[in-house]
Amino acid sequence: MRRILIASIALILSAGMLFAGGSNESTAVAEDGSLSGTLTIWSMLTQTERATELENLAADFEAANPGVDVEISVMPWSGALDKLMASIMAGNPPDISVVGQGYVQTLSESGGLLELSDFIDSIGGPDQFLGTSLSVLSSGMDGGVYAVPLYVTPVVAYYRQSWLDEAGWTGGIPQTWEEYYEMCKAVTDPANNRYGFGIPLGDNHGTKTIWSFLQGNGVNLVNVDEDGNWYVDIDDEDYAAMVETYQFLYEMLRDCAPEGITSYTQANLRELVGSGVVMSRIDTPEIYYNVRTSDPDHIDDVKYFQIPPRKSDAQYMGWTGWVVPTDGNNVLAEAFLEFCYTDNRLSDFYASYPYAMFPPFESLYYSEEYKEALPEELKPFVPDLALSILSHSNAIALANGPFPYAGEIEQTTLLGSPLVLMLTEGISAEEAVDMVIEDLNSLFE
Repeated sequence: MRRILIASIALILSAGMLFAGGSNESTAVAEDGSLSGTLTIWSMLTQTERATELENLAADFEAANPGVDVEISVMPWSGALDKLMASIMAGNPPDISVVGQGYVQTLSESGGLLELSDFIDSIGGPDQFLGTSLSVLSSGMDGGVYAVPLYVTPVVAYYRQSWLDEAGWTGGIPQTWEEYYEMCKAVTDPANNRYGFGIPLGDNHGTKTIWSFLQGNGVNLVNVDEDGNWYVDIDDEDYAAMVETYQFLYEMLRDCAPEGITSYTQANLRELVGSGVVMSRIDTPEIYYNVRTSDPDHIDDVKYFQIPPRKSDAQYMGWTGWVVPTDGNNVLAEAFLEFCYTDNRLSDFYASYPYAMFPPFESLYYSEEYKEALPEELKPFVPDLALSILSHSNAIALANGPFPYAGEIEQTTLLGSPLVLMLTEGISAEEAVDMVIEDLNSLFE
């Protein structure tokens, strides 16, 4: 359906019927240089802490520009991409929108996003942004920059030290997949409602964990040729590595996860980790938020380590950014973003929800203001481990560049559904991988 929408938009654009661009620009700046007008922002940051900080940034911007009103609409991630695409098609998008990974490639193909290379230069240039947060995750299919990174989220594996001590585990931090399995198996005790491992296969977050293990086993799924054409890139070696990955995850879940794991969402699983039912999962440091809520007396018991690689250190990372639709008030949009990205004004925003939002630019990691605001359990994590992980991580299917259907792979749980069928219907790892390849190929039809 989304490919049909993009094609329809392309036809409209070729006829010159849409996107005159910056419809309110002529009235945004007075002769004295002051700004006026209404700035509309769509945000999917629904947590109270960061929603409040975004409102505070808007209020500060209004105070610095008395002629400007900022209106923020908060909405869930579910369906957000479709709503944003529909608004672009209708010619009435917000002036700024928060977006997730894969959104940029889909939306930039519509012609409805402002190219932001000049803006990036104005706030310090591309070199300040971490890893692929700008070069790939913010890039459109034409190589242009269509988003400003807002935050990144490295992921690690979590465990409870006391569980390992009680189980007599002497293997230390797992260095291999086999050691990770043995660690999780050692603490699994269904009679006492204790399980070693879990993946949220009930929503698209399970796909992220699978992607981390595929990356760690040297599999990237898709590639691009010299003419810019994308293709499914799975040779015999990759196929064997995919089978190995799905078989490993199947055995981890079969032997170490609670019943019903195939229907657990990320929220469900985080509650189980936080309350001491599941010991380990692959997640952002946001898991500490759940532990603080459910089991605060044991916050120091929760430790973390980098996901053991098989062939590569590469793994999943989360990313969120801002986009500026062309058919909006571009002057106010860029003024607001410049306001946010100067004088460390985003410091309080990152500190408001530190477990899931890490600055996308390296300089802020080393600022005393940011480090002092971190919870104690995150201070060893930032900056060294976080920077290391982000340097070799990427979002789903974007390892080789801005793949146009990355969003579809994640949102349709393309990687997760076959693993569910292995657990519920007994299909083989080979059959699961064949499903993945078939679904990938269907994106190119």
